[in-house]
Amino acid sequence: MIAPLLTALTASVVAGGHDAGLPFFTLHQLDIGPLPLQPFGIVVAAGVLIGAEVMRRYMLRFGVDEDDIRNLTLWLIVSGFIGAHVFDAVVYEHERLAADPMLILKVWDGISSYGGFIGGALGYMFYVWWKRLVPAVMADASIVGLLTAFSIGRIGCTIVHDHIGRATSSPLGIDYPRRELVARHLEGEFASTASVIRAHNVAMYELAYLAVVCAIILPLAFSKRRYPGGFLAVLVGLFYAPVRFFLEYYRLNTSDPRYLGFTFAQWSSVVFFAAAALVAARLWKHGTPSLLATELGGRPGGRQATLAALEKAKAKGEPLPAAKARKGKGKDDDAADDAAATDADAKADADATATVDQRPAKKKS
Repeated sequence: MIAPLLTALTASVVAGGHDAGLPFFTLHQLDIGPLPLQPFGIVVAAGVLIGAEVMRRYMLRFGVDEDDIRNLTLWLIVSGFIGAHVFDAVVYEHERLAADPMLILKVWDGISSYGGFIGGALGYMFYVWWKRLVPAVMADASIVGLLTAFSIGRIGCTIVHDHIGRATSSPLGIDYPRRELVARHLEGEFASTASVIRAHNVAMYELAYLAVVCAIILPLAFSKRRYPGGFLAVLVGLFYAPVRFFLEYYRLNTSDPRYLGFTFAQWSSVVFFAAAALVAARLWKHGTPSLLATELGGRPGGRQATLAALEKAKAKGEPLPAAKARKGKGKDDDAADDAAATDADAKADADATATVDQRPAKKKS
């Protein structure tokens, strides 16, 4: 897989000159017995695994239980991939969908990045509501994992030239053989009839920008400095949406149809940026840092029940119990912890009531 890339880069260096663009290269599938492995699929799978691990490590800092981590990760992956395919079929492949309605069920046949974002967001919102989790810490964890996975996935988009853009004379453009454009049914987008046509590789530009965003966000996520819960999710939205909006102008009409002058990704960028800005304004006024594992008194993090118990203990002026190791605990252990916490609160209320009842009655004067 790497040999064609090295060969193409070497040829580009040898050619030299100010008029040379970046070389076109392609990576062929890797056949392991009867199993064909596509380069794009390998990179995406690696991105998902690495992103899930980054998300897990972030959540452990806030005491989130392993079961909650695994389940939320699964919901994000499944709902994200379903959304990615459904929106790809409806928005980008509507003619194929009209001819073959079963395309909507072929989840392996085409994905859309913003469709994945929307699907993942819906899965996140449902799971957080269902399990009564704390939205802020879960949003930050989800975005840290998503940013990592999506950035690695854009490597796959770049090497398979999944997003060929408009013609350009820039030295950052890719010199595409005309036969490659013909094979992708894109030749009608280019006025030139030359055997080599230079065009933007939009995914490559986005990958370069995402590398910068990762270099900012990931150190913030794992730093000792405290930020309001939800801050990372908002910051990624504010960083990503505007740049994605303007990169869409490089896209071809054939691959990215326009709706009222904008692509689907541009409309989505407007909505995502507006939502991030609104949440940012709210965080600026009312945001508070998410509680770390050491601040939870041994209770599982990321749960509304834990915050309620801590608030109740604080209101009574009771000290928090010493933090306990939660490694290896499962659902039964968490339920026992919650029940014990509830029993302790009830006992404290009963003791307080008994104390009041035992006070001697005052004599009337």
